[in-house]
Formats: sequence, C-alpha cells, structure tokens
Amino acid sequence: MAQVLSNENQLLLKTILERKPESLKELEEATGRSSSNLSRTLKTMARYGIVKMEKVNRNLKPVVEATDFSVQFGLYADGRR
Repeated sequence: MAQVLSNENQLLLKTILERKPESLKELEEATGRSSSNLSRTLKTMARYGIVKMEKVNRNLKPVVEATDFSVQFGLYADGRR
C-alpha cells in the first residue's frame, strides 16, 4: 500500500483532481509520465478503489474516487492476527 500512495502517486492524484484530464493522453502530457507507467499505476489504484477509469467515447478518463486514507495494521509477537 505504501508504494501505491508514494509521493509520486500522491502528486498524480492531485494532478487528476486539479486538471481533470479527459484522457490518459492528457494526463501523460500533464505529468510527463509514460502511458505504460500511468496505465499500470492507475490499474493498481483502481484495484484499491482509489481511482476509476471512465470510458468516454474512445478514451479512458481517470477519476479520483478516494482522497482521504487511513491505514491500520498490527504486529503481534505471539502470532495473533
């Protein structure tokens, strides 16, 4: 999860929120990230429910679904979960 919410990916989410790109191509131009990198990252974020990809005409439009995150975890010495 830490990798999904890396500083670089937080900046990506902020860019999507602020610029509201209509396509991956627009997002690629706004961020300077390659289309393959964006596609892979956005698919991962979509699996976590952070973004969704809307099909608009022939384009995929990224939309941020989650802006607040809370992560809980516990470590137990005795093997409990």
